[in-house]
Amino acid sequence: MTEIDIVGGIYREKCSFPYWDQLFGSAGRAAAALTGHVDLIRLHSALSGGEVRTAKAVFTEIDLRVSARAKPIAFEYLHSLSVPKVSPDQPIPQATLPSISGQVLVKFGMLEADPHVSGDHVIYDPQSSFNPIRFSASGSSANHLAIIANRSEILGLARTSSVDNAVRMLFDADRAEVIVLKDGLDGATVYEREAVTHIPAYVTQNVFSIGSGDVFVAAFALGWAIRGLKPSSAAEFASRSTADYVESRLLPLQSNSLNAAKRRPAAKAGGNVYLAGPFRELGQRMMIDDARKQLRGLGMSVFSPIHDIGPGTADVVVKQDLAAIEQCDAVFAILNGSSPGTVFEVGYARALGKPVFCVTQNMRDVDLKLPRGSDACLHDDYVSALFQIAWRT
Repeated sequence: MTEIDIVGGIYREKCSFPYWDQLFGSAGRAAAALTGHVDLIRLHSALSGGEVRTAKAVFTEIDLRVSARAKPIAFEYLHSLSVPKVSPDQPIPQATLPSISGQVLVKFGMLEADPHVSGDHVIYDPQSSFNPIRFSASGSSANHLAIIANRSEILGLARTSSVDNAVRMLFDADRAEVIVLKDGLDGATVYEREAVTHIPAYVTQNVFSIGSGDVFVAAFALGWAIRGLKPSSAAEFASRSTADYVESRLLPLQSNSLNAAKRRPAAKAGGNVYLAGPFRELGQRMMIDDARKQLRGLGMSVFSPIHDIGPGTADVVVKQDLAAIEQCDAVFAILNGSSPGTVFEVGYARALGKPVFCVTQNMRDVDLKLPRGSDACLHDDYVSALFQIAWRT
């Protein structure tokens, strides 16, 4: 019989676009991901009194082992790439969890505790880019330790600006056997003492990024610690499983994630993107500001008329706008609402043969005739549209 102990936070997650309201958190999502793949899942966490009943209803096939915490903890997102608002405000009241041991164990960093764990195969995800805590800080131990973290967490754990130095330190100081560095669109890098392997991310039609790292950890644990795959193969399985999740938001893990022909590896397209969209109202300007930030974060340089030209008369602004479209590699257009200027920019770009990617939330079909008829890429989800332009071919 296969068993796994999962230790970490169970938190309420709320997202406005797309709508999402679930009691999951890292540990809860990992447990849900492994349901049906592991015979016995023990989920160790902390909950307030009012949350226990909900948790029992959500995690019906899981052995839930709960300690008390003073208040509910929630993460609120505007969209799935936004920085969440965490409640209650810091500092989070601390809880006490007992020591936990198991043959196969996954530990996630928690806001309210840092419990001691020990196991044969342990997978650790620090879950904090700002103040990641080393696995050994709580006295935790493992015969075989895999650390899975993003770039900022890896550097933060080692207090260094060099990934190579951080990996060497974690191999020696925490006695890690495997280190997996997750790097967004660039995929993941698997470090073993004698080998380094790159694993790609995979292209999906939709992207819901909340919890994607939790699914990666759960799938890696299943592949490496339970099925006995070598670390690189487990990370490949984890990457494909994560693609399945961000596209569908469905759990448990799908059983066909090792199908090598299913998806195209992702790669950053980069280049210079023209950002089209209305910006005369506060909400419109906030969305333009956010889109510019997100596009840059996904590896593109951005020309934004309001940022790079500013307001002005037609004889000054329009010529510069059209020249920027002529020189760009692609256009990202926010078509929400009525904006004749944005529709004109889309048509001009398509006439030049430029690839155009449009956010079409709450748009009438009749208003999408021009972009659809000119073969622009349309998506009603903002984050998914951002990723489509980021890995365009």
